[in-house]
Amino acid sequence: MGNREIVASLQRASVVYRTESEEGRRVWSDVSLDIYKGEWLVVIGPNGSGKSTLASSLLGLSPLSNGELIRSGQGQIRGVLQLPDAQFVGETIQEEFDYLPSPRAQELIPEERQAWYHQSLSAVGLSLPLERTLSTLSGGQKQLVNLAAALAVQPDLLVLDEPTAMLDPAARKEVRQAVREAHQRGTTIVWITHRLEEVADATRVIGFGDGRITFDGEPRAFFYGESEEKWLEKTPCSELGLDSPYVVKTAFGLLQHGCKLRLLPLDMDELAEAVANSCL
Repeated sequence: MGNREIVASLQRASVVYRTESEEGRRVWSDVSLDIYKGEWLVVIGPNGSGKSTLASSLLGLSPLSNGELIRSGQGQIRGVLQLPDAQFVGETIQEEFDYLPSPRAQELIPEERQAWYHQSLSAVGLSLPLERTLSTLSGGQKQLVNLAAALAVQPDLLVLDEPTAMLDPAARKEVRQAVREAHQRGTTIVWITHRLEEVADATRVIGFGDGRITFDGEPRAFFYGESEEKWLEKTPCSELGLDSPYVVKTAFGLLQHGCKLRLLPLDMDELAEAVANSCL
């Protein structure tokens, strides 16, 4: 990665949760990971592999049992966790935004502040009155309010743990677009998910399996392997026991039938381009 700036670094980190047994439950073993400024890191793996522990650790909510977490002293880190209720500090949407640690909010008059809040909600597809009580929202709306608040302060590092899990397809699309815009403004993204189609947004993929990193590389290498000879054998994705998304399965089907693809697709647009070019 050359001289790129590291915004957070885990060094030989282990996490053991206390249980009735003396040994406890080991979630991580000797995990080392550097997160670089400006990248979009997608973390993927089966349930129970330790993905969510990464979010909690980066946000300082889950202490390490061994090893070290080093975060850049400059810049702000925000997160959106799986359980939105656990993050709320206010009773209404207005109060939730009022508590944001943003110098910008202090400089605005009340009317300007409310316009900013509405704009932040609109960015994730929400149109709700600010006086709306948070407890009356659906699970998906609560998740979107949390995301809107996190994006509003334009953090340097944004950690998202299954941010689309409670959302319908239209809302998932809104969220991905809002986060893309934040990334384009310079926010570093750590996106933890079980939805393999969301890997397409990544600049780098981290595969988690059994509490350790099994893959660290580019999205195409995750789905298709590092070389053409291995395309139809085991890939980093299949080795984690994960089912490839439709686009990748379709590409494999074409490859098996002798189709030559100039581009190994990650999303529907790339698949359409690959098919069109292969038929020329």
